[in-house]
Amino acid sequence: MTTVIIKSDSDKKTLLLIQLAERLGLPAEAQPFRELTVEDMIHGMGRKATDEELIAYLEKGKDA
Repeated sequence: MTTVIIKSDSDKKTLLLIQLAERLGLPAEAQPFRELTVEDMIHGMGRKATDEELIAYLEKGKDA
């Protein structure tokens, strides 16, 4: 799973980026911005992928 962080003060641009991700078949959500800490950069941030998400991600590579 990949997290993309975009800091924008434009709700319109944020909405367009979310719509683009969804058209590409990617889950997308907006969250309040927060500065990354050293801990975030070392260990990652957000939730861990579920087993189903991880299996689906790994299965995609087999078709290529």
